Amino acid sequence: MLPDKHRFDAFALRTATGSKVKARGTNMAKVDEPLQAYWLDIGTTDAPGEIGLLTNLVVACLGWLKTKKDKSEFKKNFFGMETNYFNTLFRTRRAAIQELGNDALNELDACLRRHGLLDSDRWGKINFDRKKLRTLGGPRTGTLKSMGHDYRHERTTYLSSGKTKAISGSGVHSTHGSLQTWTRPDMLKEFVSIHGRDLSVSKAVKVAKKDVHTLTQQDFQMFDEIGRVLGTTGDVNYLKKGDRYKYIAIVDGHGALRDYNDALITTNDNKVTAYAMDEYGNFFCKDADPLNGAYYFNHSSFNAGKDVISAGTLTITAGILKVIDNNSGHYKPTRENLHSCITVLAQDNCDLTQAVVNLYVFPGGVKTEHRFHAAAFLANPNSAPFLVT
Repeated sequence: MLPDKHRFDAFALRTATGSKVKARGTNMAKVDEPLQAYWLDIGTTDAPGEIGLLTNLVVACLGWLKTKKDKSEFKKNFFGMETNYFNTLFRTRRAAIQELGNDALNELDACLRRHGLLDSDRWGKINFDRKKLRTLGGPRTGTLKSMGHDYRHERTTYLSSGKTKAISGSGVHSTHGSLQTWTRPDMLKEFVSIHGRDLSVSKAVKVAKKDVHTLTQQDFQMFDEIGRVLGTTGDVNYLKKGDRYKYIAIVDGHGALRDYNDALITTNDNKVTAYAMDEYGNFFCKDADPLNGAYYFNHSSFNAGKDVISAGTLTITAGILKVIDNNSGHYKPTRENLHSCITVLAQDNCDLTQAVVNLYVFPGGVKTEHRFHAAAFLANPNSAPFLVT
């Protein structure tokens, strides 16, 4: 059962507008209603009922925090300008709702364990929501990184398909490179005649000369169509939210990284293991093998093309992080992005004592690797690396 401090009367008083408990608005009502329902039914409901009541509370708290995530902590004056005075009511409500959400999540965890219902999917979601509550309830660590212009059409095609498929930016790059070698229009004419494509030869030749960073969505789709015939491309995996839990890396009480089955993670030395950290600090990793018949699994796969804190590749042995970098062509994370990622891991008490940070930079357009011990990089990302290759 939730602590008494979360009983509705106490919560309503703590989050009231002055002495006017009833003046709460529609957003607060979305939290009030599941909280009242919890205290009304908790003494008489069964295990599924308790799980439902607690789940509804967590969802309501996350919803309120997400609605208010861009709201300033400072009051505005008559002219709509921010002042130096804190919006005390907003800060109080945000803290109270974050605390309620965390306690409801902890109680949900305990309830599921008590009834033997805590499976891997639920454990993954609980850890996902825990990070989300922490991030939405306070300042974000660092700035987010979007996919580069040469990959951004991936997500556009995913959304336009009703979130059923995404065109691979990696495949488009590959096809674009192939077409640039087709210097004679007759080569494209032959391609069209063999495959019967409804394709303007002159347009294809012209578009192939474009810089890949300047392709329009229509260009992107055209290269994808050609690439599927050439065998140079296909779909890229874009994971649904529920599927991401399978690849979440959770820091345990000893600083080790565990998967959603609570097993220590060890990456395969014979495969590239990609990672991405989403906007809430959730850390996902998986080898680059595609899933379900797709052609590619890329950094964009973890978060369905949305912004990330950082992305790259890593090595983990028996739960201990050994190597992490910013080697992602999709996102091209900066030094600051990688530092934000290490900062979040440190906040989660991840064991970084054996970790090496490989920072890729491009002085004069040449890809160069700067290696740091994680502790040194965390303390000062601009410090001198111990190795440059």
